[in-house]
Order: sequence, then structure tokens, then C-alpha cells
Amino acid sequence: MTAQFGRPADAAHFLISYSPADERWATWIAWELELAGYRTVLQAWDFVPGTNFIDFMDRAIRQSAAVIAVLSNNYLRSRYGRLEWQAAFRSSPDDPQRRLITVRIEDFDPDGLLATITYVDLVGAADERDARQRLLRRVGEAMRGRAKPTVGPGFPAGPTAARRDDELPAGQPPPQAAAHHPRLRMRHPPAYPPQRSAARAANAEVTLLHLPGPRFARQPSGGSVPHQPAKELLEALSAGVERLLAAGGARPDALLISGNLTAAGGIREFDEALTFLTRLRGVLDLDVRRIAVVPGPRDVNHAACRAYFASCEADEVTPQPPYWDKWRHYFRFFAELYDGVDGPTFDRHRPWSVFEMPDLSLVVAGINSTMAESHRPDDHYGLVGDAQARWFARHLDRYRSMGWLTAGLIGHAAEPAAADAVRDHDSVSSLLVPRLHLIVSPPGPCDGGADCDPTLIRLSTGAAGDVRSRVIASVPVHRPSDDRP
Repeated sequence: MTAQFGRPADAAHFLISYSPADERWATWIAWELELAGYRTVLQAWDFVPGTNFIDFMDRAIRQSAAVIAVLSNNYLRSRYGRLEWQAAFRSSPDDPQRRLITVRIEDFDPDGLLATITYVDLVGAADERDARQRLLRRVGEAMRGRAKPTVGPGFPAGPTAARRDDELPAGQPPPQAAAHHPRLRMRHPPAYPPQRSAARAANAEVTLLHLPGPRFARQPSGGSVPHQPAKELLEALSAGVERLLAAGGARPDALLISGNLTAAGGIREFDEALTFLTRLRGVLDLDVRRIAVVPGPRDVNHAACRAYFASCEADEVTPQPPYWDKWRHYFRFFAELYDGVDGPTFDRHRPWSVFEMPDLSLVVAGINSTMAESHRPDDHYGLVGDAQARWFARHLDRYRSMGWLTAGLIGHAAEPAAADAVRDHDSVSSLLVPRLHLIVSPPGPCDGGADCDPTLIRLSTGAAGDVRSRVIASVPVHRPSDDRP
């Protein structure tokens, strides 16, 4: 196919549009389509570090034959999902079903313009083969521009001939062809039906992967190599996890990142962090709801903070702590990471987060210790603040009463004796520590040593109800030096 719907010959057939919460379904759909000979664009596979997300999606929508929207309640809440399906709809308003294919994965009724599109219903699929046939049949119709069956009708006056529904669609290679497929051979076939990660049984163990700040850096043109290349870290983590699994270890149940995703809180640095986490979710086979992240001191944008102070000076008003503008790029990163997901928040009124993981009976308190951080030299210290500490104290009591495991995630050292410990550690110790089974924090200023490597932490409940935690393994990766002024 060369120029159908204005698509260049080497472009993809389909862009898969989905909420991060439905990535398992999106991956299954992309896998089946590519195995059938189509070319797809999937954020988890194709969004590479250094790419502008908006430009990437705009180009993919314009050059693809159609957009496949993975319909769920999460998708309806997704800001970027809405932009993608509406762009596809507008590109062919007279016949939108040629440019927009909807696949329903949850039992709900689409409304508005989406209700005018006949969706592929995977909710009622009997099994994987049935789901595959429904998907490929609808996709084939969109590509052909008509719904003519691939099997001829039986003679009206005679007995009905049995349809060979077990046949593969025209052009589809057998399943074993994935071993030789250039885009599929390095990936594990997704399971069907795509489910969230398995729930934790009572008194079972939970394995947490703690990733101290990767500090992705984007240097000006002609500058030095970025401090922590996303590709390098991703490859090291992938290899490390594979070694652990080969040795009989458990796959991580959740990923915890204790701040300092970036080197200086830059917008492109956060783009790199978002791309990295999108890829890492696939490597770890983790639902986005199993990821918890907090800001570290390096995630504060000093330029944005200076601009806020300058604006206040111009307006003859006093800057108001905690100087919200300093988290402007972190806020955008957070919103895009959890786009369409009902739960985690980080906003001007409550600049901290709660990460509920019901299937693990685990809640992670995303404690923001950068409340005091700013561009001013005297503000380079960790602070939680009384209001935040008391808020968490009230809410953590409820999870403890439900029998949940409670963990705290913070971007400064938790030990009072540490050089970069929060200044109000007395308040944290009295209000939060008694309510947490575990506090996950950076090991201190990273200088490239093994102390800053990612670690696997096992959290378990004993027969007597006591909760224990211990580090069971580390994943060696290269670390940059700590050279921010």
C-alpha cells in the first residue's frame, strides 16, 4: 500500500492511541497488528529520548492511515488521548470511521462524537482468537474502505457452508513468525487478556524497585555529553532485571523513584525522563499505577523560580512559599505520566501525592521535601512542612486501619544524621515514621558509586502481623558525578 489516505509508502498504517493505564491492551493490539503485517506506532515502542512528544504524535497522526483509539474510562479522561482521536476525526469528518478505529476494552457506552463510531468490542470476546478476529476484521475493512467479507456467502437456496473462521487473515504470517519479525523478535509476546499485575495475597511479599534519581541532563548545543543517557540506564536496568529473573528472583511489583529525575529541572530533561519511564514500564511489565515518583532538589527549576521572584518584584508583592512556579516542568511531567489515570495528583493546592496500589494492598506517600528549595543559595535544603506532615498523618491512619502496607517516598535523606536530611526531621519522625512500614529515600549525594545503584527492597508481613523490609539485591548501573553548583 503506497498512498492510501495520503500516507507515505514508508509510514505506519496505524497510530495506537491509549491511556498509559491501558498500555497492556495497547501493546497486545500493536503486537497482533504487526504480526498480521501492519506497521504501528506505539508510544511504548517508538517514542525515543530527545523527541518532542507533541511533534511526535502530530507527525504520527498525519502520516498514518488511521488512529486506533483504545476506549476505556481512563482514555476518556486522557487529555492527549482526546487530542489524538479528535485530530483523526477532523481529518475525515464526512467518513470518520476510515481515519478513526475505536476498540472498546471496558464495559461502558461512549458518548458524544465517539458514539457515532462503530467500535470493535473486545469486552464480549470469547477468547484471544475471537478478539484477534474482531480486531483484524475491522482493521481490514478500514484499509479496504469497505466491509466486504473475506469469505464468500453461501448459496441462498442450499445448505450454509461452514465459515473457516480459524483461518488467518490474508497476509498474516503464522504466530511463530514473531521470532523473525524485526520489531517483535526482541519482545515478549503480551498475554491475553491483558491484565494488571497480579494482586498480592495476604501476608505475601512485595518487591519494590527503588531507583535513585537518574538526573537526565540536556546540555546546550556543543556542550558535554548528558550526565545520564536514558538509553544507557535503560539497557543497564534491563540487563540487571533479566539476570535477577534468570537467577530465580522475583520481578518488581512496583517502581519507586526518589526524586532528581533531572539535572536541573529543565523541560527537555523531563521529556527525557518521561520517555525513559515509558520504556521502563515495558521492560518491567508494570502498570503505570505501580509507579510512584516525587520531586528532588534537582527537579526544581531555578530559572522559573527567579522569574517568579522577578515578577513579584515588578508587581511589588511578596513571593509566596513554596513558589509553585519552580515545579512548573515537574507538574507537566507528572500530568503526562499519569494522563487519564484516576488517582495520583500533584497540584498547586496539594503539591504532594498519594499512590494507591490496591492489588498490592500498598499505599505510597509521595512526600515532597522540596518545599523550601529555590534559586537562592540559602534555600538549598530539604523541608516537608507541618501542613504536609499532618495531612499525611491523618490519611495514613486510614490505610493502616485497612491492613495495608504503608511506604513513604521522599527526595531527601531520611536519616537525621545525613548531610542532606530534611531540616524538620523531628516533625517527620513524630508524625510520619510511626505510620510508615518503610521510608524510601536517596542514599545521599551520588558520586557514581555503587551506593547510588537501583535496589530491590522486599516488604513482607509476618504471621504475627509484623512488617519487615530488607534490601535483597542491587542493579549496577553507571552513575554521573554530582556537579550541580
